[in-house]
Amino acid sequence: MMKRLLKYILQSVAGMIGISIYILADTFFISVHSGSNGLAVLNLVLPIYGVIYAFGSMIGIGSATRYGIQKSSGANADFYFLHSLLWSMAISLPFMILGIFAPGRVLEVMGADPTLAALGTDYIRIILIAAPLFMMNYTFTAFARNSSCLLWSDC
Repeated sequence: MMKRLLKYILQSVAGMIGISIYILADTFFISVHSGSNGLAVLNLVLPIYGVIYAFGSMIGIGSATRYGIQKSSGANADFYFLHSLLWSMAISLPFMILGIFAPGRVLEVMGADPTLAALGTDYIRIILIAAPLFMMNYTFTAFARNSSCLLWSDC
């Protein structure tokens, strides 16, 4: 039991280190290109990405958990994956609409002045328009982890 727990803890820590390295590299390149204003925009965008991450994780992990519970009891659970993808699309629609039509306004609501809004409009637009891809990625990840547990009984 302890070996299995340590395995999952190490994988989780390794994943967080990977995300931290990604954010550090992103921060470095933004600061080189755009200076302190670029870093200010990044700090305005990261909470929005955090909200997208939270919704995607809740949908993906929750659906995968329900799938695992139903599948282990022998019930038909095939619809959970599709429902998770559909809910991710539905919840990401407002993000996409804001990204297409009002990315500058989103930054203003987050506290950006006109200079920061002009600098960060393209960055926030990409993040918001790609919200369904981020959210569906969490579904795929959660189901892939869950399926390996069900197939190989190592969980």
